[in-house]
Amino acid sequence: MKKSIKNLAAYEAEIPAEVVKAKYGLQHLARLSANESVYGPSPKVAQAIKATSDDILGYYPDGQATLLRQAVAELDDVDPENLVFGVGADELIQLLTRTILTPGTNMIVPDPTFGEYALHAQIEQAETKKVPVNVKSGHVDFKAMLAAVDDKTAMVWLANPNNPTGVFEPVADILAFLDKLPKSVVLVVDEAYYNFADESDATVAQYVKDYANLVVLRTLSKAYGLANLRVGYGIMTDPLYRVMQAVRLPYNLNTYQIIGGTAAVKDQAYLSEVVAKVQSERIKFQKFLHHNDVTFYDSQTNFIWIKVGDTKKVGAYLLSKGYQVNDRLNKEWIRIALGTPEDNEGMRQALLDVIE
Repeated sequence: MKKSIKNLAAYEAEIPAEVVKAKYGLQHLARLSANESVYGPSPKVAQAIKATSDDILGYYPDGQATLLRQAVAELDDVDPENLVFGVGADELIQLLTRTILTPGTNMIVPDPTFGEYALHAQIEQAETKKVPVNVKSGHVDFKAMLAAVDDKTAMVWLANPNNPTGVFEPVADILAFLDKLPKSVVLVVDEAYYNFADESDATVAQYVKDYANLVVLRTLSKAYGLANLRVGYGIMTDPLYRVMQAVRLPYNLNTYQIIGGTAAVKDQAYLSEVVAKVQSERIKFQKFLHHNDVTFYDSQTNFIWIKVGDTKKVGAYLLSKGYQVNDRLNKEWIRIALGTPEDNEGMRQALLDVIE
């Protein structure tokens, strides 16, 4: 066994809803801990999957996810041969670190950010350098990130908007950072939540063709509401594209993932409806936090990062009231995903009760 993984802790998943409801005598539980979409996927997804013949079950799926590849390429205006598909963005994070990192190299991340980046670096026996975000605003300190680069740096991760802070970095700032980054260092911009941003220019996907060391990740688990289906993709060019296609497992997406994902991607009208609902609820929630002088970072996602003091105390109280949030990431800050208007209203009152 690798020494680097002997003491790894397993991912701590959400407590099942039925267990929580039974423990606290709840009729309803709002699951707001994993940034899932409470609105679910387009109805066209279920229709497409149900229309799929059972005859496919005895055969391997399309190893190139052709239907999905074509739909995404058209939507994102990218070359189909620049797309690598995975079982959620998680598989692509794993494959990128496996491909790029070697023992003794390092990667750089803002702090805090999505924990899987550092997890997979540890598995590959590489060091993770964490650069604190701006305390007041939550924005990435690009100057400090650049200063952390050395001759052993192989990659930099940037979730945009960031998880768990929800903070969005302007495209111009990312490109300015990329222009100063050594071409030997790969910048991965994880755009899992970019659909929720109200910025007119929220993605760097169109610049992948201009930078061989730029990779963009996407997922259908968030705004598209397909968390259970597990579909993600990366946008990248050669030589990384060719190598990633070689190291990924064959047939990694099954036919239902391909067909369901394609139906979701093609229903942009439904996606726009979901995003509008989330943005509206985000505005209301953040106005409430401002009004009550609660410290938080301005979010461009479907969740909000809030400073509450004792997160375990607050998390336990909210859970007892039927609101399951993420209190595992920080001792003082809690991450709350936005739910239905009714759940958000109840959450605001419960939050006020526990932090006052």
